[in-house]
Amino acid sequence: MKFLNPLGLLLGLLLSLIILLYFKKKQIIEKKVSNIVIWDEVIKEVEGVKSRKINKYLSLILQLIIGGCIVLSFAKPLWVEDFKGEEITFAIDCSITMKSVENGKTHFQMAKEKIENHIENLDDEKRINIVLCKNSSSIYLKDAKKEEAKKAIESLACSNEGLNIDYARETLKSLSGEKIIVTDKDLSLGSHRIKVGNKFENVGIIHANYDYYTDTILCRIKNYGKSKKEVLVGLYDDQKRDLKGISLDSKEERDVSFQGLKVAKNWTLKIENEDVLKEDNVFIVNLGEDHKKQVLFIGENVFLEKALLSVPFIHVERERNKEPINKSYDLYIVEKEGEAQKLPESANIWYINPDVEHIDGKMKVAAMIKAIDSPFSKDLDMTKVYTKPISYLKDQEGYSTILQANEKPIMIYGKEKMQKIIYGSIDFNKTNLVMMPDFPIFIENIMDWFFDGGKINVLNNPPPKLVVGEIKDIEEPKEIRKNLEKDFTTLLAGLALLFMIMEWEVYKRAA
Repeated sequence: MKFLNPLGLLLGLLLSLIILLYFKKKQIIEKKVSNIVIWDEVIKEVEGVKSRKINKYLSLILQLIIGGCIVLSFAKPLWVEDFKGEEITFAIDCSITMKSVENGKTHFQMAKEKIENHIENLDDEKRINIVLCKNSSSIYLKDAKKEEAKKAIESLACSNEGLNIDYARETLKSLSGEKIIVTDKDLSLGSHRIKVGNKFENVGIIHANYDYYTDTILCRIKNYGKSKKEVLVGLYDDQKRDLKGISLDSKEERDVSFQGLKVAKNWTLKIENEDVLKEDNVFIVNLGEDHKKQVLFIGENVFLEKALLSVPFIHVERERNKEPINKSYDLYIVEKEGEAQKLPESANIWYINPDVEHIDGKMKVAAMIKAIDSPFSKDLDMTKVYTKPISYLKDQEGYSTILQANEKPIMIYGKEKMQKIIYGSIDFNKTNLVMMPDFPIFIENIMDWFFDGGKINVLNNPPPKLVVGEIKDIEEPKEIRKNLEKDFTTLLAGLALLFMIMEWEVYKRAA
């Protein structure tokens, strides 16, 4: 047991005043009476002295107990489980929800204070690790001493990213010893959990998307709270242009649309309601050429080039005369995989003609093409699409199929670390797909996947999901307790109220 506010125990000195007031000697006052009938009252008083003395001391004891409960609640008693082993890891949630403000403090500030208090009570020989949990979790500090860890905690800052639970879980698995996750969410990623903050009563903008074809912004709003909310959404450029109201039930999502936007290059969507998290109440939409996704096409294919030019949210350039690439792009489309050696290691790449190591034989005759149910097949009709003989692709671990022929893949997609990759053996000169009205839609769906379905190039907007991955406890032995600490402040306040009721009953009996 320890006290988060030990100075609160000094209030216990005031309990002595209660005792002094009880045992203060009463002053005797003489009065002359004109009738001995008054003695009848005196006799009654004497007969009740014994019972009143018992009530008096019982009242004193109850008032001291009440005062003691109040003093202890000010001292904020906390029971903390002892740590075992030589190594301990504190995983601090640095995701956007930790910027929520309650009672003048952010959840992130609360988390830092919790960790600092626990570090202070560790043995000097204990080795401390600190893990930052956000979209891409990382080990911030390893095998540190107490003073080094406390200094590192002071300099930490929260991010505007969502929390990727899967990445956090994998990072923690690489460390030994006890692991403690400090978060405002109902999840566990280690031996213990320290919860900060209370109810997450928040309304936020999940996503906003500009449709170049209809000149419309579609904004999706979510109510994260447990009660119904009336929400006002404003649209601004240099001044307020529009205001719309919607009603959202608990956990409900709904779209709000605004039209007639080409007159400005920058639009700001804002939720006018006040709530615990302001960072997801604003979303900035940038329009115009300067904010389009940049795509470099290394190679030559007339059909693909024309389809790419029809996608309104990208700007396409072609590599000329094998000149060196002197700027970075959001996506590289490479006709021959061998030409990708000069590209950045983390580049998003679409390989149109993969190397032989990805090839798994060749079809002998023409075949029908089938689109697998995926984000790429959205709004597509592929019932009459065929291809002349081309190569099949090998099944690769971590990759999924986009298109197949004869039940074998001819276009696949996947991720390698932070890199998005598509391999395709389909030859656009040997298929009728390029003649179909759905071909430009197919290409736009591919661009959508590379850019996370977002056609707006703004880094400061809130993430589309505050939590990514499976919210479940990792497999742990049954004897491991999830909650590391127990706060007795609320219990003591409740006991104080209970004893006040009992003291009032004693007072009424003594009156």
